[in-house]
Amino acid sequence: MEKTLLSMAVMGGLAALLGIILSAAYSKLKVEEDPGVEKITELLPGVNCGACGFASCEEFARQLVRKETDIEKCRITFRNKEVVMKIKNLTP
Repeated sequence: MEKTLLSMAVMGGLAALLGIILSAAYSKLKVEEDPGVEKITELLPGVNCGACGFASCEEFARQLVRKETDIEKCRITFRNKEVVMKIKNLTP
């Protein structure tokens, strides 16, 4: 019985310690994502066709926010002028 309680106490302490370490690592290493990327990604078609030159619509949205590409490269979205205007208003 004593061995069981001791084992449970050691495992509980170890779990608490590792939880604290993980929490500290998360707060130090988390990557801040621009909220504009998520908003633009929602407006893009999400087909990840690669016609724009990027592997995914999310990567294309990241490049739009950084002003390293233009919305005209997305052949699907470029047909919808309303969506294009919304995206242009979201980019800084």
